[in-house]
Amino acid sequence: MRGALLECFRVATRPKTEDVDVAAPSAVLIDIWKGVSDGALNFSIEADGKIAFDAPQGFRVRLNIIEIGSGCIDRIHVTEPFHEGSVPSMSDLLLIRAVTVVDRGGDGDRPDFQWLLEGVFQKLEQFPRIDDEELHWLAKAAEAVYGPIGYLGIASCIATTNEAAALALLHKGKKSSQVHVAKRQS
Repeated sequence: MRGALLECFRVATRPKTEDVDVAAPSAVLIDIWKGVSDGALNFSIEADGKIAFDAPQGFRVRLNIIEIGSGCIDRIHVTEPFHEGSVPSMSDLLLIRAVTVVDRGGDGDRPDFQWLLEGVFQKLEQFPRIDDEELHWLAKAAEAVYGPIGYLGIASCIATTNEAAALALLHKGKKSSQVHVAKRQS
């Protein structure tokens, strides 16, 4: 429990945005929840049930708790070392955020998705091989955030390891763009 809470603290104390996603198996999430419920310093549970952390920079960070292995997010493909533990790769974080863009569509979800997609491009990170369900979430989120042009961005990210899926997305994007243009002309 201590390790999970410490890891959460390390991420929350150097925030770049006012929310932090914590994705872990249920046992780790239960440990985090218990630590906060037992009065962990600067952590609280808000009225909507979200965990919050009062950052030393003077603002409140809300923690999005995401359970791995419970439906939409069944796995993390690639992790990167972080202190004594690890964090998902940027492409894995993009996959996780895609699910929340489509399911929740909250205020912070779209900018987070954009930031992560830009990060995948900038790092030239090789995308993991993804299944049809993951591709579905990614494509829906890209379309929701960018419109039909979003398919092009996702196709370019996944082309190296998911060539057939990338080609299908390009075809879908082309059809969707044609429909979009036809609607504007009428």
